[in-house]
Amino acid sequence: MQYPLCRHIKTNGLQCQAPALTGQQWCYFHSRLHQSHEKFRYTGAARGYLMPGQHVELSTLEDRESVQVALSTVINALATGNLDIRRATALLYGLQLASQNAASLNAKPYAPKVVRDVESSPEGLDLAQSGANVDINDQYDEVAAFEEEEEEDE
Repeated sequence: MQYPLCRHIKTNGLQCQAPALTGQQWCYFHSRLHQSHEKFRYTGAARGYLMPGQHVELSTLEDRESVQVALSTVINALATGNLDIRRATALLYGLQLASQNAASLNAKPYAPKVVRDVESSPEGLDLAQSGANVDINDQYDEVAAFEEEEEEDE
């Protein structure tokens, strides 16, 4: 089955390999990511209102490379006096957490299992399309096999 890929380009220059949502340019993850980060993007008009020593613009922290670029940005801003020490300390702590999380991220989605169509709930939450089914017997067989392995280990 052919499907369009997400058009997001990661910090390392690679294109995301997840399937794009139907009729959209991004996969589910990057669609949500771009929506949630939209309010943090600064326009040319807003840049004049930023306080010196308080602002540094970081890219999305989605993988090890993006954390490394953000770390470099914070250190350079601190070194050149464009970021105060208290703010840099908080950002560096956040980047340390992001680095630890990025080490365990599964960056390669399994295409047949990736959501490609979403619908909204009355509360505004994204839901996968209805109609997905699971065969109870298959699921039961997996659980039974797992329980048998645990019993053997004991």
